[in-house]
Amino acid sequence: MSHIVIVLLIAAFVFRKPLGRILARQFPNRAKRQQVLGTIIAAFVLVIALRLAVQLW
Repeated sequence: MSHIVIVLLIAAFVFRKPLGRILARQFPNRAKRQQVLGTIIAAFVLVIALRLAVQLW
């Protein structure tokens, strides 16, 4: 599962310009766009933290 997260992060880094354009078109409001990105990042961090907690339990 962790390798899937790493691949998704690499794909997001490689395609960050097209993804930025899609997000800009979807959410023209800058504050709303940053809120959506923050939610996505928080979800990734939460999943990684839960996986670490389960491994170390």
